[in-house]
Amino acid sequence: MGVRVLYDNNANVAVLYCSTSDIAFGPLFFDEDGHDARDRVELFLEWLPLDARKYSDSELLEKYSEWKEQEVRQRRSKEEEDEN
Repeated sequence: MGVRVLYDNNANVAVLYCSTSDIAFGPLFFDEDGHDARDRVELFLEWLPLDARKYSDSELLEKYSEWKEQEVRQRRSKEEEDEN
């Protein structure tokens, strides 16, 4: 059990949820700059130092803001790794 992603194809939005407690939490992830919400939330989870459930709501939103500032760099780095 752990953190999972719910994705709505019609709204192109994703959200985190805890599969242990069946509770959604954290920010909404939207399709952005040609990248779908599922990919974006997965990048966020890779970047996040701890399990997303370990953070309070305010801490997780702060981490989301930090992540958004470096999202493009992370994506480029990941794409370069995938090419090699």
